[in-house]
Amino acid sequence: MIKLTIVIPAFNEQGNVSILYNEIKEKLKGKIENYEVLFVDDGSKDKTFGVLREIALHDNKVKVVRHLANVGQSGAIATGAKYAKGEVIVTMDSDLQHDPEDIFSLLRNLNQGYDVVCGWRKERKDSDSFIKKTIPSKISNILIRSLTKTKLHDTTGGMRAFRRKVTEEIELYGEMHRYLPILAVWKGFRVSETPINVRKRKYEKTKYRASRLFRGFLDLIAVKYFMSYSTRPLHLFGFLGFILVGLGTIVELGLIVGRLFYGIHITPFMPLFLLGILLIIVGINFFCLGLIGDMISHNSNMNNKQKCIIDKSINV
Repeated sequence: MIKLTIVIPAFNEQGNVSILYNEIKEKLKGKIENYEVLFVDDGSKDKTFGVLREIALHDNKVKVVRHLANVGQSGAIATGAKYAKGEVIVTMDSDLQHDPEDIFSLLRNLNQGYDVVCGWRKERKDSDSFIKKTIPSKISNILIRSLTKTKLHDTTGGMRAFRRKVTEEIELYGEMHRYLPILAVWKGFRVSETPINVRKRKYEKTKYRASRLFRGFLDLIAVKYFMSYSTRPLHLFGFLGFILVGLGTIVELGLIVGRLFYGIHITPFMPLFLLGILLIIVGINFFCLGLIGDMISHNSNMNNKQKCIIDKSINV
């Protein structure tokens, strides 16, 4: 039984993957023997797959899975987790910025009783990407801590270690790989972090785009919803509906008071009158949406009530 799988998504990294493979092999030699390295070629357009194929032909510890098209890092990590045979999974970027030496630090922390250990990029050396990567990363982590009330310094990095059961319970899509630790906390898993070394990129160009910050923010909203309201959507939509109905009622009552005491003429096409009616109608729709969501959530929970995460059992 393989104890460790190192999952490495790669997209157009032909100049990096062989160097990273040699580094990992050298670092693990004599320290960890029961491992595999699983490269996920995420639809590369260069010679990345050819380089990986040559490596795999000469080392049976190396596995390669290729996506027909580029689906993103979350999809690549999900594929890696699906094909991984290890009890523990470590994810790394393929651009040489993650130091294989940090694998041992992640595993040491994992063995202290945690289910997920995040690599904390405490001191970054990729200053050339300060605007493109460092600043957006800091903004993302501030938003994450604010919205999810977690105390982790860095949850969005690509280097982390986790037990297989974590990915069996958490579905990754979009930019959700960035929020794996947050979703793990929500599911009840034990999460920690440890400082890692982030090196300067030597070869190939960064695949980071500013649009990832926007997409990641949208996924963060989804994560916040899952954590706070997935089992009680009426609390969210009912609250919004209450505010809208209240505002609409205040508008209409104001018009009635104006008509009775100040002689204000009210017509069916008066903008303020229409605004009040619109607010009330939209508010009622929010109430109905919340009720429908609650019913769907209730039925889903009843149908899946046996899908609990079992941590330990005795004499079962």
